[in-house]
This record gives sequence, structure tokens and C-alpha cells, in this order.
Amino acid sequence: MKPIKFSVTLLMMLLLGIGTLSAAETSVVKGRVLCSGSGVEGVLVSDGHNVVKTDKNGAYELNVDLSESDFVHISVPSGYEVERKGNYPLFWGRLDTKATGAQTFDFNLTKVDQSVYTLLTMADTHVCGGVNRRANADEVKLYSSELMPTLRECVAGAEGRTYIITLGDMTQVGYRPSYREGKEGAGYSFTDYMRDTNVDVPIFNVIGNHDHDIPKKGTAFTESTIRGSRRDYYAELGPVYYSMTIGREHYIILDNTFVLTSDAHGTNDEKATKGNQVRLCNAQAEWLKKHMEAVDRSTFDRIVLCMHCPLLNTNGGFAMMRPQQIMEPTAGCEMVVLIGHSHRDRTVRAWHNGRVIYEFLHPSTAGVAWYSPLNTEGTPGAVVAYKFTGKTFERKYHPYGSQKSVQYRVYDNADHAWKYPINEITGSQWSHAREVEKGYYKHKPAILVNVWGAYTCSFTESTGGKGVVTKDCYDLEYRDWYWETYEKSLNGEIPEGQMLRQANWQTPSKSNSAWRYVPADPKAVVTVTAKDVFGRVVAEFTARASK
Repeated sequence: MKPIKFSVTLLMMLLLGIGTLSAAETSVVKGRVLCSGSGVEGVLVSDGHNVVKTDKNGAYELNVDLSESDFVHISVPSGYEVERKGNYPLFWGRLDTKATGAQTFDFNLTKVDQSVYTLLTMADTHVCGGVNRRANADEVKLYSSELMPTLRECVAGAEGRTYIITLGDMTQVGYRPSYREGKEGAGYSFTDYMRDTNVDVPIFNVIGNHDHDIPKKGTAFTESTIRGSRRDYYAELGPVYYSMTIGREHYIILDNTFVLTSDAHGTNDEKATKGNQVRLCNAQAEWLKKHMEAVDRSTFDRIVLCMHCPLLNTNGGFAMMRPQQIMEPTAGCEMVVLIGHSHRDRTVRAWHNGRVIYEFLHPSTAGVAWYSPLNTEGTPGAVVAYKFTGKTFERKYHPYGSQKSVQYRVYDNADHAWKYPINEITGSQWSHAREVEKGYYKHKPAILVNVWGAYTCSFTESTGGKGVVTKDCYDLEYRDWYWETYEKSLNGEIPEGQMLRQANWQTPSKSNSAWRYVPADPKAVVTVTAKDVFGRVVAEFTARASK
């Protein structure tokens, strides 16, 4: 018998337990990244697992495992924009998972000036196409007739190039067309969403927990099957994790919802088999590590991390599971985190391992399921604009509809009188009735303010006195709307209250940007100065606790 001969490579693969892939499972993916017909060198190209750079001719080549990858995509470099079809940026190509030969994808860039640019953000629009009983049946109409004019105004008034990032939950699982077969109503797809967001600028998307698909009853998604939770999103919007550099900011978009069995219940239990977890899938975490090893850090000043669920909690600790999967690859970089999910306004500044992280939680653009334009802590649904200029940036809220001109609320007993007296316990309880129960006649008059985007707030009395400041209060306009709606529904006067009772997340919540001030001199004119996390004044006005 002749001895069996092994190649060194095959022997090593056997010793290491590495299997080989059949030709049917692999594909050579190649192409060029071009600008005006010339190759662009150094552009990162990925299949979601591997990361390579284009050569001096703009050429790249990847050996892709078709059983693991669905797309090839580029990281658009600073100073360029990629071609787009309508408002779809064509930074990705869909792989033919049944291909037996090489696949070619070319990407065409255009040079642009990004020394100043504007990023417009929206979060949690939850458009369901009028088939969701817990949402206003006129939501598509409201989205098109109230929100879209404001978005277009933002685009028209933006300085420099303009981009849009949606921060997840654009639609609603269970109410998309793929779930509505044989049922009344067509539902609302991601394609419908992009069509109705009809502005002539690039729109980049983040997948939210309600944008994922739910596994079939009796099964659960795992690390090897998690791609199945992105079926609808993949079919219409492309990859769920990718990157690009705009100006001096390097944007990293991630999917930090790991769906197990349902999109409704979150858990931080590593051993959980139900609900969903706020964390990365392993493939995504490995991609991020390779991406950060390959990216040229000299091309940006900060990372802008865009996800749906929070990385941080209110106190600056980690709310997300396995945060090291993000923190370690991005070590040394200043980070700005843009998120949605919690349907409220919040700013967190934290330091971890010597670097600062700013996390901006965006209010739901839908307000309360399109019944009220307000979020549960009083912030109106809004487009939030970021103007980036070199190493600095500014934020501004652009509410729509009845709240369009509102940038803050102030309640007092003089110039901004409310329907009942404002005193030293107003806004401390979840309803006015509860406050009345706990009240007594000697309460001191007070001022209550809610300034979205504010991080600090100071109160200066005209007569020099120093009063008492309390943070984290309920917003009275939303609180009173909620309970009035709730009570009317008990008498069968309106249907909305029944929906509110079925959705506990819509009950009033305290605002991180609301303060109550009890002045030393009730008749003093109080100057209120609210500042953002960078110390810039975002609102300044006067109020009086008493006439």
C-alpha cells in the first residue's frame, strides 16, 4: 500500500480542527471603488465578516462564505458620497448566495465638501399602516402631513451637506405585509417607510427591536440563526451593521437587539431563552474588531455610534450587555452615541477608561402612538438636527404639528399659569390627584420647567435670594392629557384611553430635563438658564412663582 501524502496546509487544518468549505458555499467577490472613473485607494470593504482595503487602483477582492454573508458593503470615506437610488445610498450590494462563480460589485463615489454638514435624526416612528389597534389609524396621514413638512424644512434650512439617520423602530413587527397575509389591511413595509420619507437626501437606517422578525412559535433564534430575525429588513434596507465617515466623524451603525423569541420583553440574563437582549451578535462583534483594526484613525476625531437601544444608563454605567465588545475595539476614541428605543429625551455624559462618552437618547418621533405628539416625559416628537463644524457640533429639536414652535415648557403662578397652582410638590406624583392627596395648605409657590436637551439648569432671583431646586419631575401637559384621556375612556367617551390602559409604557414618566424651583422670594423675577452637556445655553427665560 502506498503511503498517504498530506499537504502541510491540509495537515495543519486537520490538526486545528478547521473544516474546508465546498465551492458551492464560497464565492470570490471583487470590484472597484471609483470616483470620476479613477480608483479610490484605502476604502474599507466588508462582507460582514472580513474587512479589506482597496488598492491604489481602487480594486478589492474577498473570499466570501455564502452561508454566512448576505451583502458586500463599503465604508464611504470622508469627503465623498456614494451613488443613491432616490434616498437609498448604494453603499452595499446583495450577494447571490447560490452563485458558483465570482461576483463583481463596483461602487461609485462623488467628492463633496463636508467641512460643515447637518445630520437629521428620527427615532421610533412606529408606522403600522393603520392596522395596529394600539396606534392611531391615521398615523400614515399624520406622518405625511405633519412630520414630513417639518423634515423638509429641516433639509431646506440645513447648513452644508445633509444626511438622515433613522434610529430604529420605523415600522412594527406583526403589522408589516409579510405578517398580514390573508388578514385585513396591507400593513406597512420598510419600502413604504422609505417612500413616504420622501426627501432628496441620503437616508441611513438603524434596525430597532420592532424592526426584527419573530421566530416561529416554539423556536428561538440563536447565534447561528440570528440572521433570520432580520429577514424583512435585509430584503428591503440591506445590512444592519456598517460604517462610513462624514467630515471628521466616523459613524458605526450596529444592531444591538438580539431577538430570542419576542420583540416585546427585554432581559439582561445571559442564560435567557425568551424575549430579547440588548447586545451584539458574535459575528457583529468580530466584524467591529476587525473594522477598527483596519480603519485609519487619523481620518476622524470621534466615533458616532448609532444603535437603537442604550449603551449607558442614566448614571453613566453600562445598560447594554457585553459592553466590552464595543468599548475594547474603539478604545482611545471619543464617542458620541445616538439611540432611540426608550421614547424620551435624555443626555448622559460618562467617563470610561479615561475617555468621555456622550449618549443622546432621542424622543419617539411618533409621540404616544400618534395619539399625542408628546412623549411620556413631555418632550414633543421631533426631528433632532446635529450641525457638525470641524471638531464641534450643536443639537436642535424641530417638533412638528401643534408643538412645532415649542422648545421648552414653563409652569408658574404668574406669567405661565397652569390650570392649578404650582407649588413645591407639583410634578412629584404621577397624577395631580395624587399630589392633592399629599398636599396641605401651606405649600410654597414654585416654578416648574421642562427643557429638552438641557443638561443643567440654573435659577437666578432678581432680589438675590437662593431657593430650592429639585430635578426629575413630571411634565404637566403630558401628565394631565394622559389622565384626562384615561378617565374619559372609562365612560366610553373616547377609544384612545382603552389603548393607553393596555400599554403601560405610555404612563407619565419623570423627565431628566425637568426642574422645580421654590424661590426664596415668591414674587421675584426668576431668570432660568438651561445649558446643554457642553455648557452652551439652549434656553433662557424668566418666570415668577407668584404675582
